[in-house]
Amino acid sequence: MKRLSPRALVEIYLLLILLAAAALAALPYSVLAMALLVVRLLAIWRQLPPRLNVAFTAAAVFLLPLVVEPVLGYLTYTAELPARAVSILAAASALPVLYLLDCQLVQNASGTAEFAVGRPPGRYLTTTSKALFASALTMLVVSLLLGNLTLLSSAAIFILYLLSILAWALFAIPSPPVDVSTRMKRVIAGTTADITLPLSRKRETRLHNLVIPADPWVEATPQHFSLNGGEIELKLTITPPLAGPSQPQIQLAALDPRGLLGVNQMLAPVSLEVIPRAKYAEWLALRYLEETGNKESFASAASRARLRRRGGVEYLESRSYYPGDPLKNIDWKHTLKLNKLIVKEFAETGAKTAILAANLAASDAEEADKIAFHLITTALTLAQEAIPTTLAAYNHEQVILTTIALDPREILKQTLSLVKEITCGDFTRCLAPPDLSRLKRDINQLRRTTSESAQGLLSLLDFERQALEKAAKDHPASLALEKVAGQTPPPATIILISPLNHDAEAILVTTEKLSRRFTTIPIETK
Repeated sequence: MKRLSPRALVEIYLLLILLAAAALAALPYSVLAMALLVVRLLAIWRQLPPRLNVAFTAAAVFLLPLVVEPVLGYLTYTAELPARAVSILAAASALPVLYLLDCQLVQNASGTAEFAVGRPPGRYLTTTSKALFASALTMLVVSLLLGNLTLLSSAAIFILYLLSILAWALFAIPSPPVDVSTRMKRVIAGTTADITLPLSRKRETRLHNLVIPADPWVEATPQHFSLNGGEIELKLTITPPLAGPSQPQIQLAALDPRGLLGVNQMLAPVSLEVIPRAKYAEWLALRYLEETGNKESFASAASRARLRRRGGVEYLESRSYYPGDPLKNIDWKHTLKLNKLIVKEFAETGAKTAILAANLAASDAEEADKIAFHLITTALTLAQEAIPTTLAAYNHEQVILTTIALDPREILKQTLSLVKEITCGDFTRCLAPPDLSRLKRDINQLRRTTSESAQGLLSLLDFERQALEKAAKDHPASLALEKVAGQTPPPATIILISPLNHDAEAILVTTEKLSRRFTTIPIETK
């Protein structure tokens, strides 16, 4: 036969004593006993949350002696016990219920979410312990006001129980409660790294722990765990920004087994050496240039050959004459019609050219690091693929550099110097960049409508379009792109490296104009 657990025996004891009190006690104590019996049966049947079970059981500690006292009243006549002894016996009838309360506190603490996030390091009383002490002190005051010895004895027993387990928790849980060793880690800014740390407790006491990183770029797994001997491995996933702290902090909140006492501890388990993206990209570029400096690869020779051959066999478009264009490519029909020299543009089958456009104005050091990283790595990729490249660099004030199509290795060398020209300023935007294609589509649709309201809206949208084109006309981004586009034979790809801060409108207008000849690929730098 399976033996009953102590908790089950206490449950049976409580149900039997409440049933006896409901049957034998006089009003209103029989009604109170019946109410407690119903609540207890409901808690057993419905499996109430641990927090509610703690509240109901704590109430039973105070109310059970009140319903038992009338039943024990006959002892004053049969055993000739004084009324004071009967009150003490009635209060003692709740002692087994304290064991049930203790079990429920342990169960409640294991799944509680009541951790003091944001508190300074050190010990503190939890909400559960404050509520229990407040209820005990309230009953103590009420018993003194009513002169009820039974209620006074129950409150005294309850307070002694709370003080004893709280004193044990103060002794058993050190401050700080957990040991962790500091580790060194080198990581590139913006990349993700995983670090595993062993956590161990200082004393042989079960602790319920919650780990909360202080920085949003740090994640901890697991966040909620219990330490009951041995160690646990804490996995940190970090993606540090350039300006992040070298020792990210992690807040650890620990609860004692009953959830009455909490301890906060700040951990700094990792010492980071954050390497800027630009520094890493510069190292890669210098290593590539060093390895290929004294060797001319077939791809490099082919690249220069393509630069010398501007002609081709595939007709692309007609354009204005530039000095140096072959006379055989003059389009005489369009020249006579337009009264200016027009030449036919031919593209070499399979030819590839890239325009590397870079905005060298950043909002902060983090954004500047991203721009430098993308500029160098893009130039490095073009050099490795031997793609002829034209470079256009600008900031919010002027065009900094434009080149003709050069060997991509030379472009890579220029980008290493160009990243030093990146400047920081306040380029906060209040509005999102306009949708130029949607604006033009709306204008074309409104032109087909003759209503007065549509014409009013058309004039408003047309004014917006003209304002965008006017703002873009003399912007350094437009000037740089138009200049290199005129020197680069299509088809070509514009690789745009920009956070789209001061140059958003200019880039949209200019790339839309060049869309028939060039394909634009933006690189996100936010």
